[in-house]
Amino acid sequence: MGRALKRRTALKWAGGLAATAFAAPLIQIGSAPAAVKAQQFGAEPPPAPLGRVTTDFLNVRRSPTTDSALVHTLLRDGIMPLAEQVVGQAVMAHNPIWYRTDIGFVYSSFVQPIDPIKNQPQPERAYNWFWGEVTAPYTDARMAPDASARFYLRLYYTGVFRVIGAAQDAGGQWWYRLQEGVSYGPGPYVPAVDIRPIDPSELTPIAPEITDKRIEVNLAGQTMTAYESGKPVMTCRVSSGYGNFGTPIGRHTVLFKYPTARMTGGEGADFYDLPGVGFPTFLTWNGVAIHAAYWHNDFGRPRSHGCLNVPASVARWVWRWTAPAAPYASASYFTPAGVQGTPVIVA
Repeated sequence: MGRALKRRTALKWAGGLAATAFAAPLIQIGSAPAAVKAQQFGAEPPPAPLGRVTTDFLNVRRSPTTDSALVHTLLRDGIMPLAEQVVGQAVMAHNPIWYRTDIGFVYSSFVQPIDPIKNQPQPERAYNWFWGEVTAPYTDARMAPDASARFYLRLYYTGVFRVIGAAQDAGGQWWYRLQEGVSYGPGPYVPAVDIRPIDPSELTPIAPEITDKRIEVNLAGQTMTAYESGKPVMTCRVSSGYGNFGTPIGRHTVLFKYPTARMTGGEGADFYDLPGVGFPTFLTWNGVAIHAAYWHNDFGRPRSHGCLNVPASVARWVWRWTAPAAPYASASYFTPAGVQGTPVIVA
């Protein structure tokens, strides 16, 4: 199925999307039993109606604290409705947010917020290719356009891929064939209803007329802020490199960009294989990048293999906002000779 991009990101746990500017996650939907709902914790709406478990298992508690009664245990990729987000025990110092489900509370760092969408297949558009985003909690890629065909990989919400073709199975269901993000050549198939076409208008440059741009990363605070002419225009929490894989300190510039990448690395228990990593903006030639992370919702503490993990919406924003602007048609775009990429200062 082709090569996988080797670089320095990922981690030992798993997860997904998060809020841009405060703690590490948020989510919502559904109703809870009276015994749970009666408790008052200063609840707010969550950031999405569903959540996906991103660890091997996740405990559901009666209250938003690890000391409360264990109600249930969910396994990896379990999907749950989210009713509220509340401030509870900060299991890890950077994040006190829990989500209330219909049976109890779960700690948000281990839950990917999901707003699922079923899409109308566009086979005629697929024949000319487009970039697509997974809008299901997950979808299983197969070696042929058939639900009984050999399984290839599981692809997750907000994952990005190039759609290069379409085919119908015997029952009339449309499947898209994928390439970049999972394979360098024609790759596996996924149900078309699970992929949303990303229109070229969604990837146009942001504020290209402004030349005085920079990004500053505060490793101690695990934050990233973008500036235009000295004024902050975006800030978010990040997950930087951890342990022996620290994010390199210093002044970097944007060297190249991909709309998507399949990232692999590590060995043994630390091995990772992450297809469809959205909108990496690379800062070093050995692969350190700002990019989306669907495998955790734990932004605000170091946990990557050197890169800067950010929510999917932030990764796309950075890809669009930084110079040079990458065209929709390019699977990889390198800063031309003589052109200065946007500075990224890591301290």
